[in-house]
Amino acid sequence: MVDPAYTSQACPECGCVSRANRPARGRFVCTGCGLAGHADHIAARNIATRGIAGWAVIN
Repeated sequence: MVDPAYTSQACPECGCVSRANRPARGRFVCTGCGLAGHADHIAARNIATRGIAGWAVIN
């Protein structure tokens, strides 16, 4: 299980978490490093990373 909290507001590249990273419903633009993309894609990347980290702890 992965906690989805803030996954669409967190940058998978630099780790910056901010509401300002979501200027529109479907857009993500990191205020820290400038990474841009679709918010759902960014959230999926963050969830995948958290899932891998959690899997390593379990095993």
